[in-house]
Amino acid sequence: MTPPLITKHFLPLADGHQVHYRRAGSGPPLVIMHPSPSSSASMTASITAFSDIFTCIALDTPGYGLSDDIVDDPTELWGYADALIQILDALGIQQTCVYGAATGAQIGIQFARKYPGRTAFLMLDANGDFGGEAGEKIAKGYFNDITPTRDGSHLIRIWDMCRHLSVFFPWQSTSKEGRLAVATAPPESIQHSVNDYLRAGPSYQKAYYAAMLLESWENTREVSVPVLMTRNSGSALLSHTDTLIAKGLPPNFTILRCDPSTRFKVQVEAAKQKLSQLSLPSPRPAPDDHTPASKRVQNFYATARDGQLRIRGNLSGKGRPILALHDPAGSAHLVESILTPYVGQRPIIALDLPGNGESDNVIDPANITSVAYAEIVIEALKSIGVREVDVIGRYSGGPIGMEMSFQNPALVKHLVLAGVGIYEGEEQKSLLDHYTPSIAPTWDGAHLIRAWAIMRDQGLFWPWFNRTKAGILWNENAIDVPMIHLRVMEMLKIGDQYQKAYGAMWTYPMRERLPKVKVPTLLAAPTWEPIYAKNGECAAIAPQCHTADLAPRMADWHQVLTPFFKT
Repeated sequence: MTPPLITKHFLPLADGHQVHYRRAGSGPPLVIMHPSPSSSASMTASITAFSDIFTCIALDTPGYGLSDDIVDDPTELWGYADALIQILDALGIQQTCVYGAATGAQIGIQFARKYPGRTAFLMLDANGDFGGEAGEKIAKGYFNDITPTRDGSHLIRIWDMCRHLSVFFPWQSTSKEGRLAVATAPPESIQHSVNDYLRAGPSYQKAYYAAMLLESWENTREVSVPVLMTRNSGSALLSHTDTLIAKGLPPNFTILRCDPSTRFKVQVEAAKQKLSQLSLPSPRPAPDDHTPASKRVQNFYATARDGQLRIRGNLSGKGRPILALHDPAGSAHLVESILTPYVGQRPIIALDLPGNGESDNVIDPANITSVAYAEIVIEALKSIGVREVDVIGRYSGGPIGMEMSFQNPALVKHLVLAGVGIYEGEEQKSLLDHYTPSIAPTWDGAHLIRAWAIMRDQGLFWPWFNRTKAGILWNENAIDVPMIHLRVMEMLKIGDQYQKAYGAMWTYPMRERLPKVKVPTLLAAPTWEPIYAKNGECAAIAPQCHTADLAPRMADWHQVLTPFFKT
């Protein structure tokens, strides 16, 4: 069976906020809602199963995944039900089928209770009865504080939670009764869960906790629309599901009995039968990802090589767009502040490179070079109708911008190389050998502390592994916890591919390529930067380039860049 094409989208709402979702299939709409604190990515198997009979719209719950948090009050999840109405209205869907798992099931229940006329039928998965002492016992100690800490120990707390979700229920249990009869999740799977916690941040418990308090027979039985409720014999919640069933449910509930191997088959067949009794229109095509007139920096997607690259940008304003390209282990978030002063004045685009941030990994892992990155970025810009850009390349983004100018001279009109350098000989070898140790997920989560230490020491020494007196960086606020946390988040998304991304920068033939650049080029760096002297080295081999010092804060760089863009 050929898997369905699953596309990712951002849905702009009237107030400028956005909700992220995945879409696949054709036919009547099925809104799919995930467990907390994950995202629609965790529902890929459900999307695949239902896409033959539905247009699947798998949402990132507001505040989770890539969706903005548009819910002020999570009490009893009514705010999430109201948010779903906003989403359906923006999609032009009057009535929908709803599928929810865990937290998603509880949101579905509240939606069906409050808006029965908008709910064709409801499918529940991984739900049960947590009422009374059982719910209080589960919630006690369930929600750890994951506020970033100076030593990075919050990462180990997240790993501990995610790992033990496949060892005990609830995860914080240590009892024999709480032990799950399943293999521990592999490190790569646990890391995906960790990434979802990091996306949600310290408020990850917002919908999660509200759902846990709500999950009860008393609330579930209030649903009046048709309900298909799954009893999966392999579910960690089986005893709670059985408690719910044993207490008795109204005649509008149909219990679907299955095991893990038959789960989707049973669900799909039941959904087909329900659909045969309905006449629901298919939803209209997905609307545009962003609102061109918005004054906010928004998210949207470009396409390249059968994948999607996430953009943080704003296409309002006049004139030529400004494109910012980030460093090897970074994302659009790391260069966004360079562009924000231009919002409303010029179109701005900060793009997650392939494999970085929230972009699909569409680059050939055997050919991770500045040339290959440039080809993909050019294709992505073409997909959103951009014909000319001024490019700002931060660190490795500089060589990518250079290669863009060689491959498509008509596209790049100005080029800012912010923090580039010539790396040769022993320096190059040392960087290749030591700068990028493996951060591949390990069974014990030790890779997380290694990632934190690397990013912390990047602000303390140059290179970060030269932890000697000679390597000291004399910076103010040298241990900037929020910035380290952001950089570690982005580093963990790209994983060990960061080794090849950095390698592409260290081995780029700058001495050969820079003198050949023909577009107006500015070599610039802030004076605090440890590689500031490399700016002069580059200028010496490329006298056609302009040079400038940049302000310490990226948000102030426009004071230098704006006059240059007018040359």
